[in-house]
Amino acid sequence: MPNLDDVRPALEAARHGYLSTASAEGDPHLQPVVFQIVGEAIYIAIDEKPKTTLRLRRLTNIESNPRFALLIDHYDDDWGALWWILLRGPADVLWPSQWDESEAATALSALRAKYPQYESMALEERPLLKLTPERITQWSAS
Repeated sequence: MPNLDDVRPALEAARHGYLSTASAEGDPHLQPVVFQIVGEAIYIAIDEKPKTTLRLRRLTNIESNPRFALLIDHYDDDWGALWWILLRGPADVLWPSQWDESEAATALSALRAKYPQYESMALEERPLLKLTPERITQWSAS
């Protein structure tokens, strides 16, 4: 089974993925996300794009059922170039009032370096998702 270092280059290069969470009752929810890997965790910011509330389903799901799956894939019409990585494990919702300042600063800096759109957003005022992969599955056609 691969470890995080085995898939780190692909995760660092990937621009988006699909986050799967489930409610306490097991109702699934799938959301496209952007992310950044920092150390042994993957971080997802809750950005300032229009939202009706900060009580987003992905956050409430993680708070009641902390298991996640994150799928990152690459599609190409040359099917010999296809690949995907599936990460699973526990997730945490880090609210600003609960942040470890050093961890949050490092994660937000890394997210801003990868996604310049975040430069003008007040991410420090919003929750941050921390995913800790325990199981990694990968596949490639080549």
